[in-house]
Amino acid sequence: MSALLALSALFLQATPVCGVDEAERTRLMALNEDAFDQDMQGGWRAVANQGPDCFVTAAELIQDYVALHGAENLEQPGLAHWHAGQMFAMAGETERALPELRLSYKPASDNPMDAMWNSYADGTIAFLERDREALIAARDALPDRPMSNRGVLDGLINCWDRPMMEAYQQDCRTGEVN
Repeated sequence: MSALLALSALFLQATPVCGVDEAERTRLMALNEDAFDQDMQGGWRAVANQGPDCFVTAAELIQDYVALHGAENLEQPGLAHWHAGQMFAMAGETERALPELRLSYKPASDNPMDAMWNSYADGTIAFLERDREALIAARDALPDRPMSNRGVLDGLINCWDRPMMEAYQQDCRTGEVN
């Protein structure tokens, strides 16, 4: 069995998935949280930006990052879980997406931004669980203003019969769908 594991490790080193070999993985894991999660051309996003075939790899890198650094040590662990969930959802791996998305919920507070986030998460989860009524209720709980993510949920409603990767796109949000 150990020979099989050694062979698997050797194969992974020789065959990088989405450009992530062991050296790149080590580099990514060493990034600070902002560079790993928020750099639109770096961190996990550089992997995801290679295309849909790399979404699962990006999600698994995020999970590894959270596990390595500890959610309790991250400034925004919920956001990291959210992004992992998004990547799994975009790849069509709903069962892997849902637990990650649920870990993004904000605790109850007086902050209206937290309540808006939770409604957005509720709507996204409802879309993935195919609960249209819950999706509409979550969208209706959001104010119709920028930064509320109401437009994203409108897109999921407008493109209800499409996969997440399509329904999340701008043309679904504006209702300009074919």
